[in-house]
Amino acid sequence: MSSEVTTAYAPLLRRIHWATAVLFIVAMLIGFYCGLQPPGTSPRRELLEVHKSLGMTLLFLSVLRLMVRAATKAPPEPSSFGVLLRFAARLNHLALYLILFAMPLTGYAFSAAGGYSLKYFWTFSWPRLVSGSPGIAHAGEIAHDTLAYVVYAVVALHIAATVWHASVMRDGTLARMWPHQGNGER
Repeated sequence: MSSEVTTAYAPLLRRIHWATAVLFIVAMLIGFYCGLQPPGTSPRRELLEVHKSLGMTLLFLSVLRLMVRAATKAPPEPSSFGVLLRFAARLNHLALYLILFAMPLTGYAFSAAGGYSLKYFWTFSWPRLVSGSPGIAHAGEIAHDTLAYVVYAVVALHIAATVWHASVMRDGTLARMWPHQGNGER
């Protein structure tokens, strides 16, 4: 058995992680930009369609990610991790998972209940499980907008921790999720 098997996450899980990371950052930047633009203007309308489509893609990738994570074994944490560091890492990962579900669902509630477009990349429309409910739309909007600030903080912390582990600690943490080449992996 190679050392990669025991020190890195499963290849499919790593690929899902990096696809999620890229799509999440793009969706986050689009959402931030759209928040600075006046409602109803172009390109805000068009970019919000992309933002919502990315959100739904992330929701389904997150479900797939949990399924793959449940079916595979996590590599052990580096021995240099103390109790506090393990707790902080797990808390940050839990927050990221919650955000990956909460953001698309609150955005969906806001859009569906508020009568806004539910097109998926200009192809089909998602069904409106809630519609014509100003209360749900308002709650979804407030939750989505409030969680955006949590997203910025949690993502910044995750990236800062990754940089710290890679450049200061040099403890192999990044290698556990890095898309490795070699060892017969494709």
